[in-house]
Amino acid sequence: MRTRPGICQRKKRFVNEEEALRVAEKAPFPLRPYRCELCGNIHLTGRTKGMKLPAFELARRRAAKAAREDAAR
Repeated sequence: MRTRPGICQRKKRFVNEEEALRVAEKAPFPLRPYRCELCGNIHLTGRTKGMKLPAFELARRRAAKAAREDAAR
């Protein structure tokens, strides 16, 4: 999906993916970085369906699943 110019202008720009991942890790909901075709910088998106998730998000989901399973016992 291509980012529209108005959306690109409103989104925070990150110089590198590592910086974007640090911000995404602190968010209370899943975010993943992507390179914008318009500005060439990195933005964050909440669209994760069918996309490769960052390692911290996979770990967060595994921990949540384990907690749910422990609570069910």
